[in-house]
Amino acid sequence: MSTQEKATKVTQLDFEKAYSELEGIVNRMERGEQDLEKSLADFERGVSLMKHCHGLLSNAEQKVEILIKDNDGLFQTEPFEDNS
Repeated sequence: MSTQEKATKVTQLDFEKAYSELEGIVNRMERGEQDLEKSLADFERGVSLMKHCHGLLSNAEQKVEILIKDNDGLFQTEPFEDNS
């Protein structure tokens, strides 16, 4: 973890930056080349990043649900079509 990553509070990160950092932590831990102390620090940071990402996704989901309610307050569901 770089000095800048350590200095950045998890709550200040947007989803993409938090997720990217989390991926980096997972990759480092999977390689198994770190000592125990560094692995524990990465694990702790990773858990915080995971919780932060989950919270951001939950908030986005709530916003989407609000936007798709019909005039009667009922949800209209449509299949998601990925056009990419």
